[in-house]
Amino acid sequence: MRLLFTFSFVLFFTTISIGQSFTLPELIKMSMMNLDDFDTYVSSKGFAFFEGKEDKNIKEVTYSYDLSEIDKTSASKWISFYQKCFDYKYFISYTTFNITEYLKIKDQIKQSGFKLTDSGVFKNSINGHSSNHFEYRKGKSIVSIYAESRGYEINYQVKN
Repeated sequence: MRLLFTFSFVLFFTTISIGQSFTLPELIKMSMMNLDDFDTYVSSKGFAFFEGKEDKNIKEVTYSYDLSEIDKTSASKWISFYQKCFDYKYFISYTTFNITEYLKIKDQIKQSGFKLTDSGVFKNSINGHSSNHFEYRKGKSIVSIYAESRGYEINYQVKN
């Protein structure tokens, strides 16, 4: 009986944690959604609206998963949807702190026919943090990855 309970418990939490992850095909699909469909999709996975930003070049909404109740600025995952982002037709940004999820998406990038076109160390001029940067391309589509000790940011964008 105890073994059955333990197995059920592990299976339940494994299923829940997989539900909050995104795959590359999902990111591509979400990047082309309208805001209402995007909100419904990410909310159904447990993400909650965090903030919105808008200026002449950017119109963005950001959702968080597992937002810290203490500081209200850290979360276990982030996703930002851009209705407008400079000269990109579609743009979405996903941040995870899970290396297994990161490696799965990186493998999906390669399996989807994206080719590595640039890599190196990127230094963020705003916060001074450094990260490994990888850029993959397929036609007008670009996947950029910024990998650092604090997490993994995966961006999918399509040029106009």
